[in-house]
Amino acid sequence: MINFTKMNATGNDFVVIDNRDQLVNAGDVELWKKLCSLKTGIGADGILLLEKSTKADFKMRYINADGGEVEMCGNGGRAITAFAHEIIKPIKNIYHFETMNGLYECSIDSAYGFRLKMTELYDVDKINLDSLKIPNKNSMYLNTGVPHSVFEVENVQKYPVFENGKNIRYSPLFEKGCNANFYEVVNSKHLRVRTYERGVENETLSCGTGVTATAIAAAKKYNWKDEIVLETLGGTLAVKFNADFSEVFLCGKVEKIFIGSV
Repeated sequence: MINFTKMNATGNDFVVIDNRDQLVNAGDVELWKKLCSLKTGIGADGILLLEKSTKADFKMRYINADGGEVEMCGNGGRAITAFAHEIIKPIKNIYHFETMNGLYECSIDSAYGFRLKMTELYDVDKINLDSLKIPNKNSMYLNTGVPHSVFEVENVQKYPVFENGKNIRYSPLFEKGCNANFYEVVNSKHLRVRTYERGVENETLSCGTGVTATAIAAAKKYNWKDEIVLETLGGTLAVKFNADFSEVFLCGKVEKIFIGSV
């Protein structure tokens, strides 16, 4: 019997499990695919395992809906911190957690709910996206913990995100695949964004690392400073940053949907 909590972070939904006693095996691909299945399981974009860490308050392991473990999930980082805030004693206002690639910090934020410091930003413009032949005003490749391609497009609400996102995700340009983000400018420092996620293999209501990548790409193009608000299908997020992007924060709400056992 596995006890779990279903959590929602701006439309990204997760099955969250306290695995500090190693009750489940992170490599059990078929189990995670079954639990994430919308029709025959609990239904989720991914699995979050909270485990013990010798380096931080806890370790986060993130498993996509296809059963594969990946390096990082921004909305997952906020969701698992909200979960940890309920079960780890003593209660804190700032938590540090370990991922596959590094250490992250997430704090309680009175305005936004949870504020995650995004510590990974690299490979900016490492891959030229022109060969993808996606009609766009601006494009950028970058890694914010996982690889992302970002495209500014016309009328993102009617844009064929699934079709074009799938083509980008499986393009031979990317050794391990790539997430695809499409955005339009609403007004200054205000974007509307949609994302096709690798591993989920579909458009999701929100993607934290994708929102972060999109905000950075737009900030670089338009020379925007300090903070960008982004509308996703699942709700509103904010990305705060300093001038050289050495400090970047993903900010947004987290909700507990229900608890259960399976």
